[in-house]
Amino acid sequence: MSPAPVLDALRLPLRRLLYRAALPPRSTSLGKLYLGRGQPVVLLPAFGGGPESTAALRTILDEAGFATYDWGLGVDAGAADLGLDQCLPRFEEQVIEVFESERRPVSLLGWGLSGIYAREVAKRINPLVRQVITLGAPFNSAAQPGTECAMLATLASTTGRMDPSLRNRLRQRPPVPCTTIFSRGDELVPWRMSVETETVISENVEVPACSHRRLAGHPKVLEVITNRLAQPDGEWLPFDV
Repeated sequence: MSPAPVLDALRLPLRRLLYRAALPPRSTSLGKLYLGRGQPVVLLPAFGGGPESTAALRTILDEAGFATYDWGLGVDAGAADLGLDQCLPRFEEQVIEVFESERRPVSLLGWGLSGIYAREVAKRINPLVRQVITLGAPFNSAAQPGTECAMLATLASTTGRMDPSLRNRLRQRPPVPCTTIFSRGDELVPWRMSVETETVISENVEVPACSHRRLAGHPKVLEVITNRLAQPDGEWLPFDV
C-alpha cells in the first residue's frame, strides 16, 4: 500500500503543529498578539473616516513588528460620484507602490465598505496581494435580500439600486486567502452580508457582541489580524479558534 494517503492524512496536523511552534502569541494588555517580521499590510479606513480611523490599529501592528501603510486616499466617502471601477485604480496604484517598496506581496485590510475595495483590487492584481482581511464588509448583499445597508447605497446607480451584476461580482471571492471578521452585534452592516463561503483559502471568524465602530480595537480581532499577518510566507491555514 502506498504511503501517500497516510502522509496526506498527517500533513495538515503536522503543518498546524509547525505553525503553532513558529507563531507563539504574546499576552499583552490588548490580549493575545502575534509578532511579525516586517510583513507589509495596507489598512483601508472605516466608512466615512480617513487615516485617523485606523491610526490606533496601525500603531498596534507597527509595534507588533509589521510594516503598516495607510491607503493614501483620505476619507472613504463611497464611490457614488465616480463609480467603483473609476475609484479602484487609485487604490491599486498605492498597493503597487507598497509592493515595489517592500519587494514582497502585500496584505490588505479593509473595514466596512473599504473591505469591498480590498477584495476588488485583490482580484485585479492578485500576484501582488498576499491575503485580504475584512472587518464587517458588506460584500454579500444577496445573503439578506431587501435589507438596507447605507454603505452599499454609495455603490448604487443614480436610480438608487445596485445593478444585479455588480451584486454578483462583489460576492465573488478574490483568488487569494481571505479572512472575514464579523459580529452579530454589528449595527451598521447586517452580519450575514459579511459571511464568505468557506474554502481551503477562505474563512469566517465571528467576534461576539461587538459594534461596527469598535471592531478594529476588539481584543479577539487584534488576535486574529496579527495571527493572519504573522503566518509564514507561502503558508496559510485557517485561524485556530
